[in-house]
Amino acid sequence: MTSIIPSKTTVLVVGGGPAGSYAASVLARRQIDVVVLEAAKFPRYHIGESLLASTNYFLEYIGAREKVLSYGFVRKPGGAFKLRKDFPPAYTNFIDHNTGNHALNVNRAEYDEVLFRHAGEQGAKIFDQHRVVGLEFSEKDRTRPVAANWESSAHGTKGTIHFDYLIDGAGRQGLLSTKYHKDRQITTSLKNSAIWAYWKGAKRYGEGTDRYGSPFIEALPDNTGWCWYIPINDDTISVGFVIHEEFIKEKRAGKTLEEYYLSQFDILTEVPKLRGDATMAPNKEGKGSPVYMASDYSYAAEDVGRLNYRLVGDSAAFIDPFFSSGVHLAFVGALSAAVSLIAVIDGEADEESSAVFHDAELKVAYTRFFMVVMAGYKQMRGGLNNDVLNDVDEKTFDRAFNLIRPVIQGTADIGLDKQSTGDAKLNEKEVRETMDFIFRLFSHPPPGQKQVPHEDDGLHGNVDDLDRDARARLKSFSLYVPHLHGHDGVMNILQSAQEKMKFTVNGSTAIQLKPIIQV
Repeated sequence: MTSIIPSKTTVLVVGGGPAGSYAASVLARRQIDVVVLEAAKFPRYHIGESLLASTNYFLEYIGAREKVLSYGFVRKPGGAFKLRKDFPPAYTNFIDHNTGNHALNVNRAEYDEVLFRHAGEQGAKIFDQHRVVGLEFSEKDRTRPVAANWESSAHGTKGTIHFDYLIDGAGRQGLLSTKYHKDRQITTSLKNSAIWAYWKGAKRYGEGTDRYGSPFIEALPDNTGWCWYIPINDDTISVGFVIHEEFIKEKRAGKTLEEYYLSQFDILTEVPKLRGDATMAPNKEGKGSPVYMASDYSYAAEDVGRLNYRLVGDSAAFIDPFFSSGVHLAFVGALSAAVSLIAVIDGEADEESSAVFHDAELKVAYTRFFMVVMAGYKQMRGGLNNDVLNDVDEKTFDRAFNLIRPVIQGTADIGLDKQSTGDAKLNEKEVRETMDFIFRLFSHPPPGQKQVPHEDDGLHGNVDDLDRDARARLKSFSLYVPHLHGHDGVMNILQSAQEKMKFTVNGSTAIQLKPIIQV
């Protein structure tokens, strides 16, 4: 890794998290000059510890799959979801059709650093402790960024780097969408906050079964949110609550942060049994309370890429930790951003069609997950008499989880692994069935559900807040709705990568890929 930030690069990546590091690896493996500027010092703490199996196949594309799988992270064979107190947990089995299709639960400080360093090994120039504090724009077109001003917290230095193309992976704080475009749309019904801590000596869900290592999700019986229970590779269990902000003031009244956190265990049935006599671990950053709390708002930027820039990861959109879509969507957007820019650099596409490709890729993947997450919340918030993910004569959510499997396991975006014996056309049919099922949930409220008038939705009149927000998102992304049912370009890119010519970067084999641009 070079120690001097150059004054010019072909592609500047702002942010060294999973999205930024992944995009940088893809670009560097094509021998494109790329610089990554990350504000924090690695390793740095981060929440979001449970991953989808699809991430393994994204990592295979950049030559990092074996490196990550052999690191020692916790093997995740699936996920269990207890969404009603009177129903057994629903389980989504990642390895049912392919034993190699397991996911991981990770210490994100370690996982993210592996990806960051890997980008450097592929040829990217990577710098942590260097924050981008502002952008400069072309005098001819004030919407086209051409340079970034940076400051180093490690050396007390500052400077400017010029670029041809920009990938904004700055995370939740954002850069383009928050400082310049100001176009983030908040999902009001998912204005949640998360409160969490780590426990030593707790049991793992599924001990003695093939579910061992799976996260366990339990809805709060008071219908205000849910609890996660995730084993990670530092011998702790991450246990947190996601609760809508309108309920937090009342729940926290008269309590310290730690008292508020512990009080939520009192209304659960299964998680306290797993936690047992475990003790809370110290703060992982070595400071303050062992209990963390952060806003967890759901949002999406309208402009995720035009001209010479692309937004990826949490800079572009964040849904919710439910169903663990964060890193998966970061990789989808990062790959889309990288290959769409490669297409321009190689002269295979113009700027406009390349940007349209990225816009569609990211928004299709995001909207599919968004709708499934909203369906989960619609079930949890309705209480014991709310039949959303089940028919009235069903006493489990097994049928629903089988239907939504292509989305919550990530296969809707990557297709089937080549090792699988499945039929890609069948998977395409499954994706269509998933979205047909989800769309029907928001076509009209179920019988007996509370109605909240909302005259601004312009759709079907009276809907509850989840219905309203789901329909509004579909309305804003109406251009992409037909594509929500089937496969998209990301799957095609990943599948075709294995068939392309290979070349060597720093002594390691890399895949040379001619991007597929579909518009």
